[in-house]
Amino acid sequence: MSADDRELHSGERMTELEAMMWAAERDPMLSSAMGSVFVLDQAPDFERFTASMERASRTLLRLRERVEEGFGIAPPRWVIDADFDIADHVISVKLPKPAGREELLDLASELFSEPFEPGKPLWKFMAVKGRRNGKNAIAGAILMKLHHSVSDGIGALRLAEMYLDLERDPAPVDDAAAPPAPTPSEERSPLTGALDDVDHVVRSQLARARTAAAEVSLWGADPDRAKSTMKSVADLSGSLLQQFMGSDLGDAGSELWANRSAGRRLEVFELPLDTLKAAAAGYGGTINDAFVAGSVLAANGYHEARSADPGTFNVSFIMSTREDEKAGGNAFAPVPFTVPVDRTSDHRQFELVKAAMHEKREAAGLMSDAVSLTASLVNGLPPALLSRTGRSRSARIDWGTSNLRGAPFSIYSAGAKIEHMYPVGPTGGTAFNLTAMSYNGVMHFGVYIDTASIDDPAELRDRLQAAYESMAAGPG
Repeated sequence: MSADDRELHSGERMTELEAMMWAAERDPMLSSAMGSVFVLDQAPDFERFTASMERASRTLLRLRERVEEGFGIAPPRWVIDADFDIADHVISVKLPKPAGREELLDLASELFSEPFEPGKPLWKFMAVKGRRNGKNAIAGAILMKLHHSVSDGIGALRLAEMYLDLERDPAPVDDAAAPPAPTPSEERSPLTGALDDVDHVVRSQLARARTAAAEVSLWGADPDRAKSTMKSVADLSGSLLQQFMGSDLGDAGSELWANRSAGRRLEVFELPLDTLKAAAAGYGGTINDAFVAGSVLAANGYHEARSADPGTFNVSFIMSTREDEKAGGNAFAPVPFTVPVDRTSDHRQFELVKAAMHEKREAAGLMSDAVSLTASLVNGLPPALLSRTGRSRSARIDWGTSNLRGAPFSIYSAGAKIEHMYPVGPTGGTAFNLTAMSYNGVMHFGVYIDTASIDDPAELRDRLQAAYESMAAGPG
């Protein structure tokens, strides 16, 4: 597939969903930063990596675009940054001694919690030089940070193809064949910008009106279609608004994890992919069922150790609705659900998670069709109210989960082999985010934690790993 077929979403404006995530960025608790931590077998070649990202920015123009705010009546625009400098986005750092996993996670936690630089494109990479010798030393790493308005997790994986290789030393790339640097976007006067915003809103409403008119024209020949369509729209809009506001989640969530902040800590672990497959097969569910059930078992054990009994957990699982092959854009539906806590057996807890997920999964496809409508309603809120609404919703969700599929074979970057590939998902104001990604037969887990909610991040990490290993042994 050619690079043209996998361009980043090339729309001039943010979608309503992207605009909602960007607006939430004003509140550090609701930041949508995401990315990956690649652990390498040697230090990356910084010049080579920088050159690959320079080429990528000429092909995937979103990497050169910054956000231009309008007057609030239309989504922000993406405009080419006239002052784009690859050195602002690709930097080289040296890992402090003893250059082990803890030092790398400290560095990553700091990077992902920092706000993006105002007026710059929304991404940053760190090429990390570690130590080749020393017990548990890390030789090198690459940290990738991206704002969710640029791309979802699957799109980010496809974007990664621009700087990943199938061998350590592939044939040199002819930079002369790369596209020229894009021309900066034309500056607009305030009046031109305001008129453009109005024009966008009018055109959007006309397009929606034409779609509605086409649908209504079919009702004369099929009266039942009218009833069915109206009911679907009402149910769908109500369901989405309930999910955003959190009103369909019952209780407010775990009191133990009620405190929220902008403090963050990243923890990681890995397991053979066969471990999760064995857990799914042994308990009679899918890998996603086992993935989420393991997080519930770990959370339950964490609470039990503190003599806390939440009764239920509110969990969110991200389902991809992507149907294209683009390296970027956003196509997903958050599916929150409530699962009762059952300490009688792991098998019973698994069945409760499975039932809760499958009930909500049936509606995920329909929900994705109306995300734009719901986001447009939310985007109309004043910033302070948007922040309060977002915090109110996230306070009702205990944690979020997402599962990604990576390459089933070894890949390389900047002359180094990637040994581990840990994903990092945004907490979105929840107590923690658990994202998993398979790579070369190993399932890699990133646990991005709110330090005000979780008093012992390392314990939560260990309980998660132990839960999956226990499930792989099958029901007792």
